[in-house]
Amino acid sequence: MTNTEIRYFDCFAAIGRRAGKDPEAPWKTEDLLTEMERCQVHGALVFSHQASQVHPAVGNPLVLEVCKHNPRLYPCWVGLPHHSGEFPHPDDLMQEMLTLGIRALKIYPRHYKHAVNSDNLGQLLHALQEAGILLTVDRGEWETAVQIEWDEVAWICESFPRLPLLLHAVRWESTRMLIPLAEKFNNLHFEFSNYQGNRMLEFWCNRIGHDRLLFGTEALEKSIGAARAYIDYSDLSDEQRSSIAGGNLQRLLKISEPPPPYAEKEVEDVILKAALSGKPIQDMTVVDAHAHIVQKGGRGAAMVAMNEADARGVVERNRRLGVDKTCVSAWTAIWGDYELGNKDTIQAIRDFPEEIIGYAVLDPNYVTDWEAECRYYYEECGFRGMKPYFPRMGVPYNDPRYEPWWEYGNAHHLAALMHPSENFKEEMLDLAARFPNVSFLLAHSGWTWRQAHLHVELAGKFPNCFLEITFTSVLNGSIEYMVRELGSERIIYGSDAPMRDPFPQFGWVVYANISEDDKRNILGRNMEGILAKVNLPN
Repeated sequence: MTNTEIRYFDCFAAIGRRAGKDPEAPWKTEDLLTEMERCQVHGALVFSHQASQVHPAVGNPLVLEVCKHNPRLYPCWVGLPHHSGEFPHPDDLMQEMLTLGIRALKIYPRHYKHAVNSDNLGQLLHALQEAGILLTVDRGEWETAVQIEWDEVAWICESFPRLPLLLHAVRWESTRMLIPLAEKFNNLHFEFSNYQGNRMLEFWCNRIGHDRLLFGTEALEKSIGAARAYIDYSDLSDEQRSSIAGGNLQRLLKISEPPPPYAEKEVEDVILKAALSGKPIQDMTVVDAHAHIVQKGGRGAAMVAMNEADARGVVERNRRLGVDKTCVSAWTAIWGDYELGNKDTIQAIRDFPEEIIGYAVLDPNYVTDWEAECRYYYEECGFRGMKPYFPRMGVPYNDPRYEPWWEYGNAHHLAALMHPSENFKEEMLDLAARFPNVSFLLAHSGWTWRQAHLHVELAGKFPNCFLEITFTSVLNGSIEYMVRELGSERIIYGSDAPMRDPFPQFGWVVYANISEDDKRNILGRNMEGILAKVNLPN
């Protein structure tokens, strides 16, 4: 079975206006349908933002009306306990939902301030179980996405074993909490729009099978193409890929026929054509400018369980995309011990000299001889980039202690990968002006719209500032915005592997609504140019 034969059925999308939308962010139903067709996603289960943010009585009729006029969209209602009289009794609700063909209900316990227990939800969940209706709820790791706690997940699954529970917004930090629950409860399902962990689709297929894993995008907040690429490039069988992409949701919703195919259309964009088929890019040099490694043979770091997260694992995963060069810094180096971690990078460069490019990590809290450190890492070991890291080192990037490093980087035209700090704008205004030969890669430019606007502003002032995109948010429309504001020559592809799987980050770029030439700049040409300027002593 080819990817073009698979029906992609999104389990996590929404329609309508939403609070806090950035002016650049798409939101209309037409936008959703256009993106679905461009990315060849055939159907989507959708709820209304007004139902989740204002009240189900406001939003549920809206989503029903939208779906009535758009057969690729399938309605999901938002529900409440009935005790306050503002929502139907479960018996009446089930009759109405089944009559209208609504096969899924989503709850927001934290937002709507009700408990997850028998007194509050017992009757509703029992009714859903008996009617065979899918229940879904957000289980993220950040405050806005936490609508249910792990012990509440366990209570629902154990108390209502025939009720399928689908977790939206599970994130890559969740693995250690999720494993015992997923192995214990056969009615627990989850999707991967936020759960972009390295090789996690393969991990879960091996662990619990593929029947409870679903394709979700969180459209229109997130890139639809990012979620699709995670499936298309994965190392799965045709049966596994087809079930996750749409078959499992079709079964849970008890829909007899999958969403229909689109009319065949010739795809002229070579990059997009390869992505739609899950094929690597082979006619250019692709560079991943932002990746990490753990120690040889390692499978995790700090809060993140990772699969095959050492240099070999990262390189082999990137090869599936056609990535030729991967720029890495070691997790141990940025997280606490730069000397120990840099040894991992040195070993990676030796093991994969044609594919690994090293960012040296230097911690000003420990470095005593900057000249000796720079000479060793750059001139003896062959590192070509700089990776200070404020979140763990706690030192502003323009602190005087960093000065010798910046001077060395400026003299030798090094690349510097800059994670946001508490005072990032002021620090970069200072550094970019004083060290014009350093190519500053402003990391995670696609994190939020606020971040994108700030980084565009900085790059607009300084030609030595570039926007590196990666983040789990895979913010829909942000790459298009950056290209529009700056031109594609200033944008850099990075994956942040192996904390994140590289496939969704890659998909974010290749499915972006920009020209093929723009994609080629972002995926490799720009970083090739930056690396070509590095001038180290022989």
